[in-house]
Amino acid sequence: MDKSATFSSPGSTPSGRPTSGGVRTQAARPSIKGTSSAGGPRLGASGPGSRALSPTGRSRNKSSVSVTNETIRKGLSASGGLVGMPTQDGTANRAGNPGRVRVALRVRPQSEDEITQQQGVGVEVAPETGKVFLRRNQWEEENYQFDGVFAGSSSQLRVYESVAAPIVESVLHGFNGTVMAYGQTGTGKTFTLGSLGDKDDGCAQRGIMVRSVDDIFEKISEDEEADYKVHASYLQLYMETVQDLWDPSNGDIQIQEDRSSGEVLLEPKPRSVQLTDRGHIVQLLQLGEKNRTVANHKLNAHSSRSHAVLMLTVSRHPKIIGTGSAMKTPTVQRGKLLLVDLAGSERQKSTQSVGQTLEEAKFINLSLTTLGKCINSLVDQVQNGHIPYRESKLTRLLKDSFGGTARTSLIVCIGPSVNYYSETLNTVKFGQRAIKIENTLRRRELVDYKALCRIQMEQLDLLTAALENAEVMRESAETDAAAMQAMMDKESDIEAQRNDEMARLMTQLEEKQREIEGEKERHKADLHSTQAGLAQQLASLQDQIREEQEETVRAQEEARRVQEESERKRREAAAVAAPGEVKIVEKVVEVEKVRVVEQDPKILQREKKLENVLIILQRELIDLKGKIDDMELKHKQEVAACHQSWQQRLMYELKAKDKQIEYLQKTLEGCKAALTSKGTDASQRKGNRSFIDKMLGRKGGELNEQPTKFVRLSSMFNPTVESSPKWVEEVKADVCSSCSIFGQVEDVRVDTLSPKGLIYISFGNPKTAHRAVVAIKGHLGDINYEFLTEAIWKESVARLHEAKVGQTV
Repeated sequence: MDKSATFSSPGSTPSGRPTSGGVRTQAARPSIKGTSSAGGPRLGASGPGSRALSPTGRSRNKSSVSVTNETIRKGLSASGGLVGMPTQDGTANRAGNPGRVRVALRVRPQSEDEITQQQGVGVEVAPETGKVFLRRNQWEEENYQFDGVFAGSSSQLRVYESVAAPIVESVLHGFNGTVMAYGQTGTGKTFTLGSLGDKDDGCAQRGIMVRSVDDIFEKISEDEEADYKVHASYLQLYMETVQDLWDPSNGDIQIQEDRSSGEVLLEPKPRSVQLTDRGHIVQLLQLGEKNRTVANHKLNAHSSRSHAVLMLTVSRHPKIIGTGSAMKTPTVQRGKLLLVDLAGSERQKSTQSVGQTLEEAKFINLSLTTLGKCINSLVDQVQNGHIPYRESKLTRLLKDSFGGTARTSLIVCIGPSVNYYSETLNTVKFGQRAIKIENTLRRRELVDYKALCRIQMEQLDLLTAALENAEVMRESAETDAAAMQAMMDKESDIEAQRNDEMARLMTQLEEKQREIEGEKERHKADLHSTQAGLAQQLASLQDQIREEQEETVRAQEEARRVQEESERKRREAAAVAAPGEVKIVEKVVEVEKVRVVEQDPKILQREKKLENVLIILQRELIDLKGKIDDMELKHKQEVAACHQSWQQRLMYELKAKDKQIEYLQKTLEGCKAALTSKGTDASQRKGNRSFIDKMLGRKGGELNEQPTKFVRLSSMFNPTVESSPKWVEEVKADVCSSCSIFGQVEDVRVDTLSPKGLIYISFGNPKTAHRAVVAIKGHLGDINYEFLTEAIWKESVARLHEAKVGQTV
């Protein structure tokens, strides 16, 4: 690993923004002796707002550029180039093609050994123009244009936002993407891609791998219209052997290619981990780094001896599809991101490798050479038609990244020392060749299983309609004609049965109506007799009341007459009697008054009694009238309920018969279409006959188990949505009408309490059950069915009955 090449940001804050001081690039040329001119700062101090040298050695001032994260993200706009990078000269002409490979260059700061040995600086960069200047000595200078260049002081955040952020954005929209680091050993490739950062710098040194996962989770958390799944695998290519860094036991993975889609397949598959949060990837990368092969040589104490590939797969599942006419076919966007940390190219003279390290260097250089040959072939594809992808496993893994359908960014890493001028020049030329490659971007959208099912059904209909089978007509004319005639006879029988059933139901309805009318007449007669009895009782009570009233009147007249007679006698006696006799007469009169007064309370009591009786009779009369009204209302309700029940039953049976006729008509049309086809293909003829047999339930659908007369079908409906009593009755009628074509149906039960949506059917015999299941499979495809024993059937029926009773209670 290139961990010895660490980067500093003296002119930047931890977030990657330049400070107010604005660090500039080196303003002096390196001398021939390998030292910088007096007073000139090292190249490692160059920053975002840099200072480039003129060919004469004098510095030309450039305004410092302060780029925020948001500005960098918006920089992609219409150019399609790296964010925040200039598009000048040849780059501007290529910016309109988003499929072109974007190449950026990053210069490592001078190491302590290079400073101690006073090695000359032979590289200068101008980030504002996207150019890099290479100098072998004071008189020779070459400049190269890239999509972006980064000095040694550039922050990790700025490199990520410019190089990898657009690729991550494309992957979230269903495109494949690749971010790859290339360069000489010890130039900072692993630091740029795979650095995990530390706690001291606040994770500012984290590389592209960690930042990519962090950016993915940040973006998917903002998307409320879809669900995401992120899976990761970590591989290393060591001495032309693909190994799983998260599963060391899987050390010999073979690379295959899907001939239909052209995608690279790995067998056996490496360990795939579904990432749950941002911190998950750091732990996994730490595990992978422990298993990765490294070695120590002269140029790098922690040199990577293998190519590392982090594979991230992002799947987007939309939540809202639409309804009605706006319904869209649901798709799954699936993008794959490859983060490739290539091992550095080496020269044995520079590294002084021996033994196993030398053997590893041979394989590294071989794979990188093959990668260069593939890039050269892609650039010169007109002259060289063959592209040697298969000469190395590295190029096979990266086939989609160069010349394929992925969006690719390449960052070439170089050192500033003039001692390694040839290695630096080769690396720069590698990037210049790669920048000319143009890929054809393609979005990965997968249709869900329902859409696939519809497409397959349409294809099946087209194939069935296009069958031409004249040989079948000659070989099986009699059998097929008999089958058609049987179907037509069956349809006629069903129609006759329907008419007979309708006539029977109408007769039953008329009989029931006559019964209702008779019951109504009986109710009316009972009502009339009750009314007559009540009227008679009322008349009798009224006669008694009149007699009592007349007797009361007579008693009152008798009392008045006695009183008048007493008064008259008193006056007569008073007129002729002496004074003493007058007193006696007055006493006699008082006695008579007392007697009359004693008779008056009895008369009053009788009157009260008669009034109470009258009140009681009136109340009874009112109660009787209320009972009569209640009886009439109840009678009307019973008649209406009876009418409604018979009408519903009649409608259910008529619907069932209509569905049965519709089923037979569809089957007949399918058989006719198959029989009238003309063709000579034996396989088509066999498939045509099999289709007819399945539609008729005759053969061609042998079942895996011995049939019985009891069948249980599962996953036939959704009990959480469909469970009303009316719907259950319709299902029963539908099942009876559909299955009665093949024989007697004794009983149908619907289990609305089970989450599996179960339907139990009892046929007349096992043969009928077998034909019905074969026909259902022919129409609906694979279904879940099970033949039950009689004991299991009885147990299921009892359980459904208990559940229904408990639900009613």
